[in-house]
Amino acid sequence: MKKFLSLLLALTLVLSLVVVPARAAADTYAFAGTEPSINVSATGLEDNKVDKGTEVTFTLNASGLKVTKNGVDLESPAYRLEYQWVGATAVGDDTVAKVTPTSAGTLNVSCTIKAYDGSTKLAEKVVPATAITVNDKITATDVASVIFNHRTYNRSNDGSFTVYYLSTENGKIATPNKDEDWSIASTSNPAVTLTAVTKISGGVQLSLSKSQGTGKPDLVGTVDVTCTEATVGSGKVTVSSPTTAANYREGMTLTLSVHDSTNTASQNVHYVWSAKKDTAANFSTITVTDNKWTPTVDGSYVIKRTVYEGSVADANVVGENTSDAIVIGDEIYKAQYVQPKTAVTANSDQLLTFNFYENNLIKNTLLNGTSITWKVEGNGAVIGAAGSTSSSGLNKTYTGTGANEARLFIANPTSSVKVTATFTYKDKVYTVTFPNIGIFSVNATLDSTYYGAGTRSYTNSDDYRLIPAADTAVKNTAGTQLTSGDYVRYLSINAGSFSGNGVGTFNRGTTSTSFTPTPANSFGKATFTGTATTNAGKKFVVTFSIPVTPVPVNSFDSQTAEPVSTTTTNTNYKVSAPYGYTKFYVLGNSNSLTSSQTVDYSRYSASQLNSMGYTYTTIPSTYFSTSGQCTLYVIAWNDTTASSTYSKYYCGPMTVTQTNYNIQYNGVAGETVQFAQSDFTDFMNEVAEARGDASKTKSYPYVTFDYVTFSLPTTAQGTLYYGGTAMSTSNSSGAFNTRTKVTNLDSVTFVPNAKTSAKTITLNFTLYATRYSSSSTSHGTTVPYSGSVVINLVREDIKYTVSQGDSVRFDESDFLSYLRSTKGYSSNYTIDYVTFDQSAVSAVNEGSLYTYYNGYNYGGSVKTTDKFYYSATASQNALSDVAFLASRYAKTGETVYIPFTIYARYGTTGTGTRQLTGTVAIKIGQTMNFIDVKTTDYFYNSVKWAVGKNITNGTSSTTFSPYKSCTRAEIVTFLWRAAGSPEPTITRNPFRDVNAVTHSSYYKAILWASQKGITSGTSATAFSPDQVCTRAQIVTFLYRYAGQPSGYYSNPFKDVGATSEASYYNAILWAVGKGITTGTSATTFSPYASCNRAEAVTFLYRYTNGL
Repeated sequence: MKKFLSLLLALTLVLSLVVVPARAAADTYAFAGTEPSINVSATGLEDNKVDKGTEVTFTLNASGLKVTKNGVDLESPAYRLEYQWVGATAVGDDTVAKVTPTSAGTLNVSCTIKAYDGSTKLAEKVVPATAITVNDKITATDVASVIFNHRTYNRSNDGSFTVYYLSTENGKIATPNKDEDWSIASTSNPAVTLTAVTKISGGVQLSLSKSQGTGKPDLVGTVDVTCTEATVGSGKVTVSSPTTAANYREGMTLTLSVHDSTNTASQNVHYVWSAKKDTAANFSTITVTDNKWTPTVDGSYVIKRTVYEGSVADANVVGENTSDAIVIGDEIYKAQYVQPKTAVTANSDQLLTFNFYENNLIKNTLLNGTSITWKVEGNGAVIGAAGSTSSSGLNKTYTGTGANEARLFIANPTSSVKVTATFTYKDKVYTVTFPNIGIFSVNATLDSTYYGAGTRSYTNSDDYRLIPAADTAVKNTAGTQLTSGDYVRYLSINAGSFSGNGVGTFNRGTTSTSFTPTPANSFGKATFTGTATTNAGKKFVVTFSIPVTPVPVNSFDSQTAEPVSTTTTNTNYKVSAPYGYTKFYVLGNSNSLTSSQTVDYSRYSASQLNSMGYTYTTIPSTYFSTSGQCTLYVIAWNDTTASSTYSKYYCGPMTVTQTNYNIQYNGVAGETVQFAQSDFTDFMNEVAEARGDASKTKSYPYVTFDYVTFSLPTTAQGTLYYGGTAMSTSNSSGAFNTRTKVTNLDSVTFVPNAKTSAKTITLNFTLYATRYSSSSTSHGTTVPYSGSVVINLVREDIKYTVSQGDSVRFDESDFLSYLRSTKGYSSNYTIDYVTFDQSAVSAVNEGSLYTYYNGYNYGGSVKTTDKFYYSATASQNALSDVAFLASRYAKTGETVYIPFTIYARYGTTGTGTRQLTGTVAIKIGQTMNFIDVKTTDYFYNSVKWAVGKNITNGTSSTTFSPYKSCTRAEIVTFLWRAAGSPEPTITRNPFRDVNAVTHSSYYKAILWASQKGITSGTSATAFSPDQVCTRAQIVTFLYRYAGQPSGYYSNPFKDVGATSEASYYNAILWAVGKGITTGTSATTFSPYASCNRAEAVTFLYRYTNGL
């Protein structure tokens, strides 16, 4: 036993020596053996120098290289070598690298050798190559692009250049001209320049040079350019599709094929596709994408592809390929959806249907056996077979055979749903896209609030204020989804839908939600949504808006607006900020809002108001009602007031009254209206005093009149004259226009268009005055005042003339003639009765209308309700009894206008069912109180007749001047008035000495006489209106007016010869035979004696009355 223990102890000591040796040193790895080197080779390499652009090869020689471990060589299977080149690219087995230098300088290349055992790096060695000097040389890399005949060709990836030329450009290739056809774009610095172009085999050679610096010769070199003629591919354009040619039809996508052209790789190539349809003479461009064309119209087509080298221009055409004629048939098939409901309630479904048509006839059976795929996009919606009854079997897609119907179920989507149905029929794909479908969403606006109004709370479910608002919104917007008796019964506020939008904060509690406007001076709309459910279980999404506005006021202080400027059609009035505020903004006016519209005071933010606000603004006259007032809806504030803790903005209505300084005139369409200087002076003084430019009680300030400018009327309104010359927009010399300074308003007249139907015509003007503020003011200040001339037009449908203190009885035939001459009333219409409105007549100043007057007795004054019958019974007022009695104080020349209404009936029975309005115009004529006309005078009755018919008045209130000679203008005017003052139908005036304005009293009479052939003037261009008219001339005028009747009488006058007085011989004999005149004696007529006023009215009287 002792021997065993001794052996065990000895063994333990031995093991201790083996297991716990001293720490060993780490292994050392290194390269050893023959030092590796790099051999360099290149074409033209000499003295380690090579030209730029020359490929240089670097070959590593490491055959004697070994790896040692702790100084002991390792066998090669124990390691592997990797080579990493710097400055060159490895090729082959990585011991060789190549590089082509693109710039001059020094080329440094090295190779790093690494030894690995698995992934562990053992040793590493860098082997440098000899540095190579790269000499500069011109190469293709110095050129970015070649430009040939204005077309650019870039360098290709392999460094070469290819130019494509047209057949017409052969000469430019065969005999290249550097200056005309060739250039380059350089990439180097300094740039290379083109010095020559030489023809070589297959192309041209470009000679290039580059500066080497001062005192050094330029570097020269060449670059070859391949030149290829651009030609089209051979053969025709072919057409293919999934079907046979016999089935091509519109809407089908066809594939067009043709051989490539030789310039298909050119960066300048362009392909244009066109087609010629049926018998069309020319080709029209068509859209071809990736060689695909979809014809949209049936017919026979020839397809053409035109190839261009360069821009699409005739000069750049390479050639073209055409197809044989192909026939595109009419698309006799189409698929069209049946209009679905685009807005539905939540948890609803509907049947979607489309129809398939053949020749516009529904042929859904053609799709039997056709696979139709339905697809729905959007969350909360699924689709399935039309007969499905449960939404659980529905999916996002559904495919059915011949299924032109599908069932769509919408739960509660957050966006609209898109549905499509796609199928293929006779090789054509049809897609039916239904209109987007979504849940009905309506908007409801709640009562507005404002900062400082406190907190407003809403019950989260069934709030008594939200339900009515939701009910109104649903019925107004989605009424078609409801049935009779439907109403919103329940409403819940949707959690998480609150948006204060910077104008307030929401606080949602367990049972209610509150809203508080904050911060101050923040305006807009806070929103939240709710789900409204009707008594029938239909659901709608309702977006509620709470407008947050400035602090409301009942009304701002009213103000009066002064006119400040005018345009052709409008006058602008100045409105200032409301009293107590410095800025304001107008949101609307009462004349532009309907009764159902309200002003949105929350529309703009405070920053917007600050940028838009003004201290005053102008509003147009169209804002005002006929009463001269309007209501402006404004927001007002003080821009100097601090506003961090309270609102400085206020909103509400403001009443504005229009100040009217219009100048009023009355006129008749087609007749001259005379302006007066005094009216404009009065206007100036009124406006100046109202604005403080002039004082009513003091000498200063005051204003003086300078001139007026007018906005010209339209042609439909009439013509404005100044000094007898029409004002127009012309800028020609002598023309009057909107810049004309009118200094004498007594020389201004206006002639309303004779055909106008307007009741008033407004002419806007600006009056310029000089304001003097004090006696020390030597030069005043120019001030403009804007205003309007308002011309009230009256009608003269039935005309009468009456002398002062005399009466005129109305003629019932005049009213019947007026009725039947009015458009829309034929001769089958007659008068039942007539009513009159003499409210505009002053009994004291003008006269009065009576139910009857016989010169001694008269009935009662006519009332508006009185009826005057055309065929009166004994108990009815007769129209023929109505008379107007002129006041003896009535002003001669004034016209009394009495509106009337005719109640007409069709035929002779019944009552008046149609109403026609008109105006009786009664002109106050002169009375027969002439001291130079006696009852014993032969011309007494003639003068009385002429004055009563308004053919002429006296030369004064008490004289007629019977022996005063008449002018030619006066004679034709008498005759024109005796004929009823007819409107001339010609507008061209042949006479230079007759002006429409300066001769307005007889202008129309002369035109009418010329038109009727009564006179042709004293020459082709002169009428001589102021020349005395002879006795021969007046009877000739009458004779021509009578139509130059035949049947002459014997000649008793020795001073009237058939030859010497041939121009008026027949007229004199006719006048004597008709008893119009008897001559100046039994044997003399005195044809060249002047015709006086007494003779003139006597001749007219005798002719007109057949005496």
